[in-house]
Amino acid sequence: IAVIGIAEKGYLSIELAVETAGGHSSMPPRHTGIGILSAAIVALEANPVPGGIDGAVEIMFDHLGPELDFPIKLVMANRWLFGPILERVFAADSTLDAMQRTTTAATIFNGGVKANVLPSRVKATVNFRILPGDTIDSVHDHVKRTIDDERIKLTLLDGRNPSPISSIDSPSFKAIQQTISGYFPDAIVTPYLVVGGTDSRFYSEISQNLYRFAPFRMTGDDRKRIHGTNERIEIATLGRAVGFYTALIEKTASR
Repeated sequence: IAVIGIAEKGYLSIELAVETAGGHSSMPPRHTGIGILSAAIVALEANPVPGGIDGAVEIMFDHLGPELDFPIKLVMANRWLFGPILERVFAADSTLDAMQRTTTAATIFNGGVKANVLPSRVKATVNFRILPGDTIDSVHDHVKRTIDDERIKLTLLDGRNPSPISSIDSPSFKAIQQTISGYFPDAIVTPYLVVGGTDSRFYSEISQNLYRFAPFRMTGDDRKRIHGTNERIEIATLGRAVGFYTALIEKTASR
């Protein structure tokens, strides 16, 4: 499958902080700062932002569904009936679930400096990757409602809203699609929602449509190494990518 990103998620990092009196661990309060903050993180993980198969993901399935084998083809063609089942299946897999909802990931937790001292300040950072249709404001409201604890102070650290969905009917999309089909003839070409972030955001003010495509053949093991230990691609894969870009430039240069 060759996936062309027609949209990408936004992101938001929120700091959660709790301030308490601190003191000696031999006389702890019923709920320590670490306990209060831990409960908030558990609540956020147990109550993710509601999602669903919509937008760019729905467009992807419209393209991909007819290429699949029966009975999956039947399911994709009748999402009005099987949609709730698909959503539950997706929710059980982290990769698929990231395509249908704004994700919640606690990434930093700081509190305490000594085993016998209660920390007076505890804080954590939670990172959200925002699905098109959600916004920074709606995610912030979800966090406040879910935690519902005035002892926890929320601070928005940084973020950006999701991108618009680019057209699949534009000449530019079709040029990428045709180049892929010519250079990777065994690949099914489909639009796609990028669940991470790319530099395409820097072009959003000067271009109506933005597309994201990496012409690298990647296995499951290759994808696991992205931003991980020993991240790499094969030299031959890099060479094929150069050939793809050359072909795309030749196709579009005369426009």
